[in-house]
Amino acid sequence: MRFFNILKNDYIRLFIKRESRVVLGNKNSTLWLLTVVLTVTFLAIAFSNASLSYLSYKMDDPFINWVDIKNEHDSDFSSFEMALDADANKEAYHYRGYQYDYHYTMMFYGPDDTKLQYLKCRFFQNLNTPLVEAILSDDNVVKNWRVADLSQLDVNSIGVIMTEEAMSKLGFTNAPSYIDLQIGAYDSYGYVDASEYGFDIHNEEYVRVPIPVLAIVNRLPGNVDMVSTAYLFKQRWNDNTYPFILGTHSEYAEKLCYFVPSDLNTESLQNKVNTIAEEYAVSLDYDDSSFYLPEITPFREGRFIIIDSYDGLSYQDWAAINKRLLDEYGGQGLYRVYEYDFSEYTINEKAYLSVHFDDLDKLGDFETYVRETFNVKIDMTQINAKENFNAVSTMGNILSALIIVFAIICIILFIVNLLKSYFQKIKRNLGTFKAFGISNRDLISVYVLIMAGIVISAIVVSVSATWFVQGALHICGVLKDGVFDYLSLWSFKTVCSIFVIIVAAIFTVYIVMKDLLKATPGDLIYDRQ
Repeated sequence: MRFFNILKNDYIRLFIKRESRVVLGNKNSTLWLLTVVLTVTFLAIAFSNASLSYLSYKMDDPFINWVDIKNEHDSDFSSFEMALDADANKEAYHYRGYQYDYHYTMMFYGPDDTKLQYLKCRFFQNLNTPLVEAILSDDNVVKNWRVADLSQLDVNSIGVIMTEEAMSKLGFTNAPSYIDLQIGAYDSYGYVDASEYGFDIHNEEYVRVPIPVLAIVNRLPGNVDMVSTAYLFKQRWNDNTYPFILGTHSEYAEKLCYFVPSDLNTESLQNKVNTIAEEYAVSLDYDDSSFYLPEITPFREGRFIIIDSYDGLSYQDWAAINKRLLDEYGGQGLYRVYEYDFSEYTINEKAYLSVHFDDLDKLGDFETYVRETFNVKIDMTQINAKENFNAVSTMGNILSALIIVFAIICIILFIVNLLKSYFQKIKRNLGTFKAFGISNRDLISVYVLIMAGIVISAIVVSVSATWFVQGALHICGVLKDGVFDYLSLWSFKTVCSIFVIIVAAIFTVYIVMKDLLKATPGDLIYDRQ
């Protein structure tokens, strides 16, 4: 209460007003100098906050926390797999689980035969993982080109998730519903040519096999062009039913199956089918209600239809009807698909085993454990890169704390030097005040109030300036990865820093003034040491 009582004294209030002007200096130089120091400090804190948040995001990014381990066939891989299931190992090495993946390069067609590209593919054994969730996150998906419901990603889907760069390689400017895999035109024995069933032959000996597109994304782990399910990989090599080799399946050519996007006029399409039926003098059954192919459903909304007949149309007739429908509606998204003859198929060779870590703290210990126990080797380049990433995060936290400590020290030194130099100028006056009965406590309270007001004013101005810069950078689109701000002012750390700066300033003024005012009035007036 004493502090507030002295403010009721008119003389003290006049003294505070006068001394405030002197302490502020010429043209408020003290305030502006302190504001500059604090602005730089808060900019550094905001940059540190944003950088640490970005690093934290990256550290939690499943792209970073997955480690691929190749089966080199010279290790005890089966025992290694059993050890991965042990809860004690999961706790000791901070990993969540694992799955088998396959890597392979496949050839795909673009809109025309001139756009033919080998694409690096990764095939996941399981799609219900944080890695797939990260792949299909809002900040990674391009223009919302993705399957609407993640539950649609059944393990038996053969759909692919591809990068925008891969899409451009193939010559697409807009996300396709399907892309065509290049497969040999002959049957599994090399006898029957797919052209005998009316299928188009490309590059002299290949056919186009439609594969649904589930999403278009900015990036994929491992710098691959696309990812899909292990089911697609297995069916690609399925030598039981050869589902993708069109020359093996005459039944594919005995009817027409299509994907019809939701924005295509189905009434017009059905009328066209009826017109063709009249021209061929046959009955064409148009089914758009019960036909459903979950394994080859793309990201784009639509439905499947089937056009069938019991009137014995030849393969060439079906091919001619297909050409007429695609010539008219292909540009609107109509796409011919097939009811693939999938079957169970097992690939014994497990190419890759991917381990998902919660954090990277025990990654080095994990590498040593699996190498010494199971002779399983992990690419050290991958390990070192991930450990370096972890080290950068730790260093960022340390540097952030050091920035705050350094700023507080600078402010304390600034106040100490300011008060000492100022005291040398006015100590005779202060000695006179003490001789007339003003106590040390009252004088200390006056200077605490003055300096606290200056520091708080400087904090308000500097925080406002930093907040303005942060907002301006965001509005101008100056962002990391197009999403993350370079500055992030408001955090618990910032609030604590403001509190510590104010408390440190008040405490510094109190200690310095208490030390300077301990001399007697006579010593101050006559400048006796």
